[in-house]
Amino acid sequence: MNLKTALSMIVAVGLLGGIQGAAAQTTTTMTCAYPWCVNYVQVGQNASGTTVASVYWNEIQMQRKLTDATILWMLVGSPDYEFRADSVVITGANAPGSAAVFPLREMSANRFALDDRNTNDLPYTYEVRVYKKGTPPGTAPVAVSGSVKNAFN
Repeated sequence: MNLKTALSMIVAVGLLGGIQGAAAQTTTTMTCAYPWCVNYVQVGQNASGTTVASVYWNEIQMQRKLTDATILWMLVGSPDYEFRADSVVITGANAPGSAAVFPLREMSANRFALDDRNTNDLPYTYEVRVYKKGTPPGTAPVAVSGSVKNAFN
């Protein structure tokens, strides 16, 4: 095994360990200070054996004066699951009109990105939906919720 492979494995194990630890916490907040902000998604089982999804950061705050950043949800450590066209959906009271505020940037089986064009101080809740690979349309996803808010207004 070469040094590059060994370092990659150490980083991957660290990320997965961090995600599992975050699943046990009630609130984890990230203040996004970059044009791309990554939130890791993982599917696993809870203590009772039920399949659940978790996100590393369940509250994302966009830093002061940062506009038009991209929020990327990246599916990690879950090779039997995938994102689909409806995998990140704005929910709650501020959902109407949210498609213009959070337009789709990128979507693949393990990456789902929305641009944040939000210019108000309203919190937007979202649901991340992850699907078992090969299941037909209409199959219930494994889901987890979170929120996004601009901190500069």
